[in-house]
Amino acid sequence: MSFERSSTRALLLVSSVLLPLAGCPVDDDGDDGGDDAGASTGMADDGSTGEAALFDEAEVIAAAADYETSLTKINAEPFASQHGLAATVNVYVSSDVADLYRGIDPDAPAEVAVPEGTLVVKEHLDGDGAFAGFTMMYRGPDGYDAAGGDWFWALVNAEGATQLSGSLGSCIGCHQPASSFLFGVPADNQL
Repeated sequence: MSFERSSTRALLLVSSVLLPLAGCPVDDDGDDGGDDAGASTGMADDGSTGEAALFDEAEVIAAAADYETSLTKINAEPFASQHGLAATVNVYVSSDVADLYRGIDPDAPAEVAVPEGTLVVKEHLDGDGAFAGFTMMYRGPDGYDAAGGDWFWALVNAEGATQLSGSLGSCIGCHQPASSFLFGVPADNQL
């Protein structure tokens, strides 16, 4: 093998490992990171994070995991998922905003004032109707992530492990066209 081919392969290997990490946040504030584990600092308009933790991500995800007992189920029957992470889904929301959420028309979602602390959980069901994990949205404080509607996002698998969390571009990209980043559930499928 020539030097040129081996150098090209080495460069491709290094690139394939390092490029996916380019979007990962770097902890360069000099602390040991121990005190803020799981804490979300939010993101300013310039892409930098704030200094103080605005909320504890681990606590929010734990609260979302208790959705069946602590949140209000919105839909009467499971319905097809828009993003293919599940065959069907059920939607649960914070009880204090259940009526507000029911008022969102999926065909023409209007802007609604969603209060800080609101949780929205989309329970994922597989083709047999068995639990397959969930996605969640948490309305953080104003300024947490203005470009993302101040929503915190997470994907949790069936075993309860968080797969992704934070200001997730794939979630934001799908929800951004909807006013308030919420799509609602058709009135004929609401409880």
